[in-house]
Amino acid sequence: MSWDETYDVVVVGSGASGLTAAITAARRGLSVVVLEKASVWGGTTALSGGGLWVPTNRYQRAAGVPDTLEAAEAYLDEISNPADDPTDRPKRRAMLEQGPHLVDMLTEAGFAWTSSPQPDYRAASHAGLARGLDMEIADGRRLGANLATMRRSGAPFAIMIKDIPKVSRAFTSLTSIAAMARVFLGEKLRRAKGWIPLGCGESLIGQLRMIADQLGIEVRLNSPIAQVVIEDGRATGVVLEGGQRIGGGKALFLCAGGFAHADAMRTDLQGIDGAQSSASRDDTGDIIRMADSIGAKTAMLDAAWWGTAFAMPGVPDAIFCLAERSLPHSIVVDQSGRRFVNEAADYYSFGSAMRKAGLTEAWLIVDATHRSRYMFCGMLPGKTPQGLIDAGFFIKADTIDALSGKTGIDPANLKATLTRFNAMAAKGVDEDFQRGESPYEGFWNDPTVKPNGSFAPVDKGPFLAVRMLLGDLGTKGGLVTDKHSQVVGTDGQPIAGLYAAGNCTASVYGRSYPGPGATLGPAMTFAYIGANHIPA
Repeated sequence: MSWDETYDVVVVGSGASGLTAAITAARRGLSVVVLEKASVWGGTTALSGGGLWVPTNRYQRAAGVPDTLEAAEAYLDEISNPADDPTDRPKRRAMLEQGPHLVDMLTEAGFAWTSSPQPDYRAASHAGLARGLDMEIADGRRLGANLATMRRSGAPFAIMIKDIPKVSRAFTSLTSIAAMARVFLGEKLRRAKGWIPLGCGESLIGQLRMIADQLGIEVRLNSPIAQVVIEDGRATGVVLEGGQRIGGGKALFLCAGGFAHADAMRTDLQGIDGAQSSASRDDTGDIIRMADSIGAKTAMLDAAWWGTAFAMPGVPDAIFCLAERSLPHSIVVDQSGRRFVNEAADYYSFGSAMRKAGLTEAWLIVDATHRSRYMFCGMLPGKTPQGLIDAGFFIKADTIDALSGKTGIDPANLKATLTRFNAMAAKGVDEDFQRGESPYEGFWNDPTVKPNGSFAPVDKGPFLAVRMLLGDLGTKGGLVTDKHSQVVGTDGQPIAGLYAAGNCTASVYGRSYPGPGATLGPAMTFAYIGANHIPA
């Protein structure tokens, strides 16, 4: 095919994996263009928490936290289900070995981040601490004119992941009060200096774009792909929907995300649409749909990075739910009035439990103590807008019997469930689901509540019930890749010149989720690995 223009590397997608691939290739002296179908850049990354799970990184070492690649690999073995794993051990080992080098490269390029104190998500003998990375607050002014086309999360202020649990606990302790002061006063001070503060995923993608700009990498918006061109078994370029043909002389790198908002596709493959997904609305599976024409192997198309969400009136996008159910004086039940999961479990385990139980919604019930002490979807303690009660987001009742009547939850079962729950909570031991026993749950708990900071009675009216929906951070199935990030064909061999990373690929973790940043960590690491594998 003849080309209208040619680069050494054509990258499809401007999220974290796409910009990482572009940066890595450009630093090697290769010419690169990034093609983004949307009118804004940043992908789902810009909407995310922005953390990366990268064991044995330099910041973990600097924090004095011992770790080894062997321990991290053993942990992944402990939490994995080999029957569900579409990858191989050499690929996983490559990720663990190269992740720290990715961190070194970006740090040397000026990236500002720090070690995250959040523990691994699963309780296992080789689970670790501080394997995640947290973004420092960045100044959006450094993006210049590109700030205007950056995808924005809508967050009212910039925050680091480490402060979210403390802010969620509001005024319950001096530690939480100090965190609130640091976050809110920090925002005011930065803005007084003229900053445009970026936190979490906005900081991550913003800093990547700053490095890309320094390297002269063009990020071309409004450039949706119509075709991946394969000639003589090799990927040679793409054709845009407008007909423009762009050649990739050395490689084509696919980083275009999953299919979280491809409703018909998700309903067919997963039995659920993307209404409650936290992924970008442009995450519609364009590249994964091309798998057959490319001749690419796919796996895990029934899987997602499961979690839970709230649908709040007047808010167009799903609100991811975490602290609200993790803090004490809360309980989650199904419509029959029974518990089915540890309420304080990590979001992937919680969402997976909903899938296993065949649930797409459940009820989060909190009592007056919870609402008087903790934030709820950004609302200060004790500030429950009457408008959200009138709109049915909060269902309020003075007694559990009255709450059952308003929600339709089985009254006898709910009363029996709460009787048992409250008796166990008073002793601080959850005999049914072990709530509050893991280090991860300790990170999100209220340490001022004794004897179990995650688990306390739900017994003081008025009570509030909120419908909690099955949601996700995106899909986690797609193109199968090898340890070099090369796309694997249906014949089991890598397709020459074709690389992929991020949510358009089948997750290296299979159906497990090891810790904070487990989506972005491998996405960026495999982008780095693949871009270094491209021939010079």
